[in-house]
Amino acid sequence: MKLLAACRRIAQAAWFSPLAAGAAVVLGTAVLYIAQPPLLLRLDRKIYDSLLPLRAAPLPSPVPVIIDIDEASLRDFGQWPWPRYLAADLLSALTEYGVAAVGLDIMFSEPDRSSPERLRESLRRDRGASLNLDGLPPHLHDFDHLLADEVERSPAVLGFYARFDGTDEAPLLPPADIAFIERSSPDAVPAARSLPAAKDAVLPLPLLRDKAPLGFINVAPDEDGIVRKAPLLIRVGDAVRPSLALRSLMRAVGSDRLIVRSGPYGIESVRVGQSTVPVDARGAVHIPFIGPSGTYTYISAGDVLRGSVPKEALKGRTAFVGTSAPGLLDIRATPFDAVYPGVEIHAAVVDAIVTGNAVRVPPWTPAVQMLGIFVAGLIAAPAFGFARPRIYLPVAALPAAAAVELSRRLFAGGVFVSPLYIVITVVMTGVCLIFLRFLHEEKQKLVLRNAFSRYVSPEVVKRITRLRGNLFAGEERELSILFTDIRGFTTLSEKLSPPQVVKLLNRYFTPMTALVREHGGTMDKFIGDALMAFWNAPLDVPNHPVQAVSAALAMQETLSTLNGALQDEFGVSIRIGAGIHTGPAYVGNMGSAELVNYTLIGDSVNLASRLESLCPHYGVGVVVSGETRAGCGDAFAFQYLDMLRVKGKTQPVQIWLPMRPGEAAARGEEQGLWQSACERYRAGDFNAAGQILAELRALCPERQLYAVYAERVRELRENSPADWDGIVTMHKK
Repeated sequence: MKLLAACRRIAQAAWFSPLAAGAAVVLGTAVLYIAQPPLLLRLDRKIYDSLLPLRAAPLPSPVPVIIDIDEASLRDFGQWPWPRYLAADLLSALTEYGVAAVGLDIMFSEPDRSSPERLRESLRRDRGASLNLDGLPPHLHDFDHLLADEVERSPAVLGFYARFDGTDEAPLLPPADIAFIERSSPDAVPAARSLPAAKDAVLPLPLLRDKAPLGFINVAPDEDGIVRKAPLLIRVGDAVRPSLALRSLMRAVGSDRLIVRSGPYGIESVRVGQSTVPVDARGAVHIPFIGPSGTYTYISAGDVLRGSVPKEALKGRTAFVGTSAPGLLDIRATPFDAVYPGVEIHAAVVDAIVTGNAVRVPPWTPAVQMLGIFVAGLIAAPAFGFARPRIYLPVAALPAAAAVELSRRLFAGGVFVSPLYIVITVVMTGVCLIFLRFLHEEKQKLVLRNAFSRYVSPEVVKRITRLRGNLFAGEERELSILFTDIRGFTTLSEKLSPPQVVKLLNRYFTPMTALVREHGGTMDKFIGDALMAFWNAPLDVPNHPVQAVSAALAMQETLSTLNGALQDEFGVSIRIGAGIHTGPAYVGNMGSAELVNYTLIGDSVNLASRLESLCPHYGVGVVVSGETRAGCGDAFAFQYLDMLRVKGKTQPVQIWLPMRPGEAAARGEEQGLWQSACERYRAGDFNAAGQILAELRALCPERQLYAVYAERVRELRENSPADWDGIVTMHKK
């Protein structure tokens, strides 16, 4: 029991929650780093892509060159696949040019069907015809033999495709023609065990595969389909086989030795000739792409066959034969280009090896990542847990910024250590602890709300809480302001005793106040029989003009039901008017040091009050300003009332009567006549306006609005103003 009590006291201590939360975040981030979820793995790779320009060399090395079977070559020498004698001619021409090696990124896995010998067999089998090859030189009977002879004479490397699914039976390959030398530490994992093991392969024709060394053409796109690294070595059966790029470079430098260094985590580097390239534990090199497709030299195969290429353009270089022709292009996506020819990836690998520009991910990376996560949490937890924002933001950002900058500097030196998990630690610590601090402050605000909610409205309590005790703080906002008033209340109250008047007002104000709240409004005050409310303060209210008008219409609709009960209980019925204006006002707590009231002041308040007083003049229940109408959009139908200057204001204001859409539709004929009357009235054609108004009064005798205008038009006909602008000035409230 004592132990539980002690644990409870510790958990309630002010310092415990932030530090415990920080420790939980550190542990969670460490688990994420170990698990490597797909989303974070993709994000980590995007960071790698963004850092690649730091390793970009100004120019590619002069070693690799691409012999492109392009559209021009196909146009001049025929469609693909070419007869094998053309491939032989291409190899012969490249050999004459003095290339150091030719990597063939082309599969010669099936016999050439265009060979005369194959054609004779097909005609005999399919048509029963005999093709006489007499007179044709024997070496031209079978183009595959022609190519095999040229492969044997040239510095060619043939490509094969390794398959990693299927049977466990290793493909039949010629014996390895290279010396695989492994130099490892005592605790190293043998390289052969670290390499991917192929289960099958698509190989060149048997008569070709014995004439030249082989290299696999596989690349290793990540889960997002982007190629960032390429395997240099795989295991086929008991033998280690190099990639096409690596084997071509070996042939170019005249080396038959491959030195592989391994460590406790797997393979660390591969050495060919004088070049050493860092690789990952499974023998793949991170390719430091230095640009989009076309970065390396492309030479048309047709130009090579015609002998129109300068000899210095090819002499001593490592050539890769492939195609960029549409329909034949082996398309890959890289961090720099979504359409990157597969043959150019081999060139990029050779470039990375000979320049030493490859990126490595050291085996000590996990230890550094774990240390970075711990240090970031150690700094961020106290900062977010105890400091103020102006302090914790820069302090907590320090480890994240340091991790990003260190990652940039390391990448520029050829080492990739991602800053992602350190940044995640800082961000998650901040989110967690700011949330805890928010909960703590909410508990404090709850105490304040409970104390004040007995005296003021909940909205005002929220406002005071947000201001942290600065009760007189205020702000200017756009508000929708509502005034309502009971018509003829003085006369009505003479019929009732004072207690009955109070009871009547309570019965009236209760549903009206509820309607204001239901529509997101804030009650301001009761002024005798008048009610004042506003929208969009202290809390933001989207579409506040719509909410205010909807509340006013709902009041009129509720009143028709309420009047039945008032008639039964008090023997009276009441009518109300409402005025609404939308505009800027200063809102806040105002009063003395001992007593404050959350209210608003400004010209918009006065205008809303003036609009309410116009209701009996026009015989309508609700009057809204043009600003409120504009703010409502298409939420309601509106009938134009007037353009006037209310008492105390010099600027004219448009006033409107809001209606539910169904009510406006039912008054279609009336609305059409009214619009015509208004147009004639504003144009100063008082005779025509008077005639239309007479029709309206006959159609709707109960509408006081049309009687008001008919009287006004009669006066204007008798005393027509010289500068008529359609604006009326009101001389009383």
